[in-house]
Amino acid sequence: PTLALAENQTLYVNEETGLHSSMAPIHPLYQDGHMGIIHGVGYANGNLSHFRSSDIWVTGSDASEFLQTGWIGRLLEQEYPDFPSGIPEHPLAIQYNSANLLEFSTSESNAGMMVFDPEVMYDIISGNFVPGEDDPAPDTYGGEELGFVREIDVLSYEYAGIINETASQGTNTVEYPTSKIGYQMALTAQMISGGLNTPIYRLYQGGYDTHANQLNDHSNLLGEVCQAISSFLHDLSNQGLSERVLVITTSEFGRRVYENGSAGTDHGTSAPCMVFGPNVVPEIFGQHLDLTNLDNNDNPLVQYDYRQIYSSVITDWFGLPQVISDTVFGSTFDPVPYVLEPLSVKQPPVPAKFKMNPAFPNPFNPSTMISYVLPNDENVIIRLLDVRGRALQTHRLGRQNAGRHSFILEGNKLSSGTYFAHIEAAGSVLSQKITLLK
Repeated sequence: PTLALAENQTLYVNEETGLHSSMAPIHPLYQDGHMGIIHGVGYANGNLSHFRSSDIWVTGSDASEFLQTGWIGRLLEQEYPDFPSGIPEHPLAIQYNSANLLEFSTSESNAGMMVFDPEVMYDIISGNFVPGEDDPAPDTYGGEELGFVREIDVLSYEYAGIINETASQGTNTVEYPTSKIGYQMALTAQMISGGLNTPIYRLYQGGYDTHANQLNDHSNLLGEVCQAISSFLHDLSNQGLSERVLVITTSEFGRRVYENGSAGTDHGTSAPCMVFGPNVVPEIFGQHLDLTNLDNNDNPLVQYDYRQIYSSVITDWFGLPQVISDTVFGSTFDPVPYVLEPLSVKQPPVPAKFKMNPAFPNPFNPSTMISYVLPNDENVIIRLLDVRGRALQTHRLGRQNAGRHSFILEGNKLSSGTYFAHIEAAGSVLSQKITLLK
């Protein structure tokens, strides 16, 4: 074989395991206890089609099961059953590279948002946004459908603004590789730095279908992704944010263990997953690949069902009960214990400045949520003004702690029209236009 690496071409992990030399950027992460490896991740009767196996991984299904919702979509639906109504101020999930958001599909809608360049994206969405406040949807079945479309349109507009704002307010403290995965990692760190609270990001790196020229192509790909992950974790560590991040690598399948006739390998079944961050267990889970114990198609045996990796995210990272994971997957998949401490016990960072987020919903009837962030403990007053500047409602909320807050403005006793919501705090007043439609 021409693809096998000699022991002296690898980076030492233990007596059985080494890293490809191109993975040098993440070797210190393992040595510092910020990396774990999970061997043999896959599923029974693995499908070797890219499209079908990708669908299996993103929907959380068995090989013979066809689902129309994503595992993350079902998870978010458990936490936000009224989606897209009454959702948080920030996107629930972000995906790069592809508009196929199957992983985030719910029974009624889609909880994910595809992101590319935040400024360009905001310009496109805002330039085509039509509020519809002067043309209420009719009280018909078609009107209900139109209302739903408008709700999603408003949501996209508001989320595009929030993403653009947090990206512009955030920063990167290290240089990233110029690869596509490097850009995605840099932008993710930038948005987290800017205060975006989106809990799930799906990043992509293609090119691993190495049927030919694997020696060079695979080496280059590993170098790109490992440099990007290293830069990402160092960047967030410099900003005191790395404790809130867990990075997991996944792929729809692995490769055959035998080289083909084109200096590459063909589609396989199980493969290792890697996990990164200050709160991962720095261990190797499972047994190293045994080349003498393969399945009937010369593929490595599956040691962990891929849903066990996801179950760990749900229960051990997000701190949700096992019953949530069982509901998402329709069965119990024991978590792999690669998480040291759940995210839920960590306090979110204090915002850097007084900020008012877009009201939701807007237009509204009968109420809308006004959300804001305080950099310090402050006395807060919320007023509702008409277009002439007359105060129609005054809500003295007293002293509130630094952090994120929300308040419901009621419009039951008001007429349809345009109003202004004012928040007084931190020695300043923030305002935005809201519209009541009855």
